[in-house]
Parts: sequence; C-alpha cells; structure tokens
Amino acid sequence: MEHKPIRNTIWATITIGALALAALPASANQPADIVKEPVETHCVVTVIDDTDGVLTTGPETCFDTEKEVDEYINNGGGRTGMSAARSGSNTIGRNYKNTNHVGSSITIVGTTCAGGVWKPTGSWNNSIKSAKYFCGGAPNRFYDSSSCSGGGKTIYGDKPTFGWMNNKTSCVQYG
Repeated sequence: MEHKPIRNTIWATITIGALALAALPASANQPADIVKEPVETHCVVTVIDDTDGVLTTGPETCFDTEKEVDEYINNGGGRTGMSAARSGSNTIGRNYKNTNHVGSSITIVGTTCAGGVWKPTGSWNNSIKSAKYFCGGAPNRFYDSSSCSGGGKTIYGDKPTFGWMNNKTSCVQYG
C-alpha cells in the first residue's frame, strides 16, 4: 500500500522550507556574534610636542583613502603647534588594522625623524597588524605594553604582518 499524498506533502514542505531559507538575507543566516566591519578610514595625527621623546599628537583627521591622506600631508595639512613652528613635515610611520598594508590606517606626521614613542589610543590600541616606516633604516619596536617594555616586535622598514604581535601593540618606539 503506497501513500503518495503523504510523500508529496512531505516533499512540498521541504521544498517550500528550502526556498524560504534561500530568500532570507545573508545576515539572517549568520550567527549573532559576527559583527560587520566598520567603514574603512585613513587618519593622520600630527606630532604637536615631543618632550622627553614622547610623541604627543593632535586629534585625528580622517579621510576615505590613503591618497587623500597623502595629499593632505603634502599640502601642509595638520600643521599645528610644534609642527607649525618648524619648517617641513615628515611622515614617520603608517599603521594598518589589517595585514599586508590594507584596511584602515593611521599615519603619524612630525617635523623630524629623530624618533620617539607613540602610544596608540582609542580604536588603535591593540589593533595594529602591519606597518610602514618612512624614516630610513632605524629599527622600530612595537610593544605589547603601554610602557614600551617587555615583549615586542622589532621591524625595519615595511612589515606586512606582525604575526604573534597582531592586535597587541600598545606602544611604538620609532627610530
């Protein structure tokens, strides 16, 4: 004895359920703990004081692209306080929230490449995964401690990934 009406009803229910799931937006199928990445931003901070080797920076000025950051710097943008009183400006370093120099970035601009300590603040603390250094061959040290001591990673020039130090930088010693 065959039960075709029941079998057909089961297949119809499965088909309708599959179509309903396929029609849901992708976010409805994702677990609740997945957070969409924020919009990519590229910011500049300008050194306004370097007393005792600590690079005190002004507020972030942000753009949509790195090209806009470079144009801003090349046109003298961000010169306030100490940097306005001195001639010229140097891009000291650029740090990225993703490996391979992609994603959001923050560029530190000053008037000298003599070195100094920069302490990432806000969303940049413990968020750096790659970096570029623009002041020659001196080593730079990225620390897991805000006191620039203990475990860290030394880089020369560009570093596409920090490996075990990804998302752990709380202090940078330039030069």
